[in-house]
Amino acid sequence: MIDGAAVAPQIVNIECHQDFFRARLPAGRTLEGTLRYVTEHLDYFVESCSRADEADAVSLPAALLVSPDGRRVLFAGGRKSGKTTLALGLLSAGWTFEGDARVFIGADGVAAHPRTLRVTQSLVWRHPCFADLVDGAPSLVVDGLETTFAVDPRRWGRGWSVAVGKIDAVFFLENADSLHSAIRRTSSDEAFGRALQLFSSVLPLTARHVSLLRSIVPAPFLFHLELGALDGAVGGIVETLQAIGLSTSD
Repeated sequence: MIDGAAVAPQIVNIECHQDFFRARLPAGRTLEGTLRYVTEHLDYFVESCSRADEADAVSLPAALLVSPDGRRVLFAGGRKSGKTTLALGLLSAGWTFEGDARVFIGADGVAAHPRTLRVTQSLVWRHPCFADLVDGAPSLVVDGLETTFAVDPRRWGRGWSVAVGKIDAVFFLENADSLHSAIRRTSSDEAFGRALQLFSSVLPLTARHVSLLRSIVPAPFLFHLELGALDGAVGGIVETLQAIGLSTSD
């Protein structure tokens, strides 16, 4: 991973021959099969490349964004926890994007897996304010299900780069399915337990993995976020960071 490297998204064309699909990958490999097979294995290929580059790192599903005054904040959560929705809200509030899929935690710090935002049609229906973002964005419909758009975070007019470094605060996400968002402090032990639950690896958990997971949970900048209404969540995050001395812009 190159610290501070600018991200240049690559477009992979998927060719259709009746019900048969073919995708040619940047490395020269070809994926062939049903559309669902090709898209699922394309995601797996991209993630496996990142895992290979960060072989000594721990991987967690998380979004990583930078506040207007340069604070790097991690939002950890599994599928459907609201990472992409929250990233869209923070981007609209002036934050800078590093990633919203997963991060790699290594000895030198934390780095995001550089992937464009994957915005579903249902997310746009729930938050019509983001409808303009998907205009002209690459999209895909698999098995007749909903459309998923790949939204370039540079559409907000800010750069997109990947860095390796320390994290200033961590929020563990839970989708509250409520109109109200709530934030509370969490202990380092509780945060470590959540990190263990989210940890993913093809290898067994080792003492090194445990040490790296521990490295991102330094109290007191650990929080639990029940994600309800987006505006309330974004405002709550800003107020929380201000309250602990990590002042940021509204």
